[in-house]
Amino acid sequence: MSKPPSETAGWRAGKPIEDPEKIKPWGFISAKPSEYLVHVRNGRVLHASSGQGASCFKWPRDAVAIVPTSLQQLRFQADQVTLEHIGVEVTGLAVYRIADPLLAYRVLNFSYPERAQQKLEETLTAMCVGAVRRLVANLTVDQCLQKRKAAIAEELQRELAPVVGGSGRPDDDTDRGWGVVIDTIEIQEVRILSDKVFAAMQAPYRIALDQRAREARAQAEKEIAAREAQNRLETELARLDTEKALRERRLRDEREEAEARAEVEARSRELEAQNKMRRWELEAMEAETELASLNRKSALLDERAKHQRAQAHLDAELRRLAAETRLAEGQQEAEIIRLQGIAELPRAEAQARLVVAQNLPQLATALGQRVGGIHITQVDHQNPFGSIAQAIHAVIDLAHSASARRKTGENS
Repeated sequence: MSKPPSETAGWRAGKPIEDPEKIKPWGFISAKPSEYLVHVRNGRVLHASSGQGASCFKWPRDAVAIVPTSLQQLRFQADQVTLEHIGVEVTGLAVYRIADPLLAYRVLNFSYPERAQQKLEETLTAMCVGAVRRLVANLTVDQCLQKRKAAIAEELQRELAPVVGGSGRPDDDTDRGWGVVIDTIEIQEVRILSDKVFAAMQAPYRIALDQRAREARAQAEKEIAAREAQNRLETELARLDTEKALRERRLRDEREEAEARAEVEARSRELEAQNKMRRWELEAMEAETELASLNRKSALLDERAKHQRAQAHLDAELRRLAAETRLAEGQQEAEIIRLQGIAELPRAEAQARLVVAQNLPQLATALGQRVGGIHITQVDHQNPFGSIAQAIHAVIDLAHSASARRKTGENS
């Protein structure tokens, strides 16, 4: 533990610097929660103002001690020759605390807390060093190294704890003590001071260690060789198993491939047969469709022929009706013309007579020129001029007939 700063001048030169709040001659003085305040007046402790973390007003005639009750630790180091005359160095750690401040302030001057704590640490360190030297002198090196907890630390605890704990030394009948409790003492290191002795002590262990190492190495090599042989055997067996598995796998794959190929071929043949069936069905359907189409075409052609025949019959009937109509109309027109001719015949005869009468000289002249001469072959003795009149009348009828035919031609 590092030492606190010290005074450099005055009667306290070299001593720790104290907290001015704890050593002032009068005024209010307070203790921290980890400190115990002891207020003394006229040689008696004032319990009303004393206590853990307490505060009081100090008069110039009063005395106040502030005792730290927190855990403290100290390190100690002791050199000693063992029972075998071998020098060793022991390093340890002690953890302590003031458990009874009302007892501790009597043996240590806690009017100056820092100095009292320093003196307590120095005293405990010296006690630990002395006890360690006394114990190590009666122990062997092996006991110091291997049983340092039981041989040193516990013995230190057993010797020092009663002294500082309040019951005095084991052989002390009084009830005096320091009010200090040592919680634990730990031996951190036991070191042999002579390197030669340390090496000599380590030699048997090193030899034994080397021998154990060689044996362990040989055993390890043996085990490694055995494991390698086992591994090679296992590897070879695994390889054989693998080859066997591969052959079986290959045979199984070939068999499965053959089965798959056969299945594929069967499926292919089945699909081909199905395709053929479908083609046949399609061809049959196409034939049926074509036949149905032909039937529909034939029916359409028959229907069309029937329609054409009906149309032709209708057209013929219409032509017949038209012809009959025209015939009837022609007959009606002919009848009308006939009736008109019959109606116009008297007028025509009268007109013809008039024309003949008007043109009789020219007609006579023409007849005379054309005839040249009239020969009378028969004479009616009763009416000798009747034959002449009949002949003239016949000529008039002939002219009238010619005129009627000419009009009929013009009308048609």
